[in-house]
Order: sequence, then C-alpha cells, then structure tokens
Amino acid sequence: MLKTSQVLLMCALLFCAREVAGQGTIVEVKQPAPYFILPTWDGNTLRSSSLKGKVVVLDFFQTWCPDCQKSGVELEKLYQKYKGRGLVIVGISHDKEKAAVVAPYLKRYNLTYPVLLGDVSVALNYIPGITPQSPKFNIPYIVLIDREGNIAGRFEQGHDKEATDASLLEERIKKLL
Repeated sequence: MLKTSQVLLMCALLFCAREVAGQGTIVEVKQPAPYFILPTWDGNTLRSSSLKGKVVVLDFFQTWCPDCQKSGVELEKLYQKYKGRGLVIVGISHDKEKAAVVAPYLKRYNLTYPVLLGDVSVALNYIPGITPQSPKFNIPYIVLIDREGNIAGRFEQGHDKEATDASLLEERIKKLL
C-alpha cells in the first residue's frame, strides 16, 4: 500500500515534467541550463554565461547526418528571422574530426550562427539518460533555453517532432521571445 507522501511525490513528479506525445519533453520546473565553455570551430571560445538574457537553441549535431543538415538550414532561417528579437542558435558539433569537417559544413550550408566543438561532458550535462560509458543519443538533439537561463524543452530526433520540424520548434521559440 502506498503512503500518502509517496502518492503526493508521484503526483508532483508527473506534474513537474510531462511528456507530451510527439511534442518533446516540456520542462515545467525551472531547471538551470548547465554552464559550459567550449571552443568555436574557428578557434575562439564561447561561455554559456554570455547567452544570458537570450532565447537559446542548442543544436547537438554531426556534419554527416542528413537530418542534421536539413535541420541546420532551417535553424539558420529561424536565426535570421528572430536574432533581432533575442534568439541565438548555437550548434554543438560532435564530429571526431572537429574543425576539419565543421568549416566546410558551415560554408556548404551557409550557416552563420555560432558553432562549437562539443565534447562528451556537455552532452552529459544537457541530455538525460546518457552516461560516460554509454554516451550515445539521437541527432539532431535540440535544447531550448529561456531568457533566464532555464531549460524550457528538449527535443530528440526520432522521439520529438520539434527536432526536425522547424515550424513546431518556431512555435516554442516564439512563446519565449
């Protein structure tokens, strides 16, 4: 028999974070986005603290991925459309070849938003369920962060339509702008 406190805890957990079928994981409780410092593809660095006050879309990707290529083009359109209103798109490449493959990718798809060279630690901090022993996840993987620096949603290819449907992602972004 469940105790009243256990039932209340279960109800609170269900209320706090709910999975909306086909609409990604919507974060109901304020969850601060983890801090990171990562190198950019062109040799600079980006600190996540510099993004405070902006609506941020983190796009975890690899250059060889067809869905990531399509998504990158759509994210560039969103970036151009909303950057004046405080939207920042940040690509996080998980290619082993690093800048050697990222630079031609950016040129080929005319991407102008910042692209970082990711590592396992940033993925571990942002993507639930992965571990250092099993760091695999589906790409593209999108994390949406509000102006206060809190995670507002996570969208994984194959599970959440927002990961590859720019119009659905745009609706989420507009609510935060």
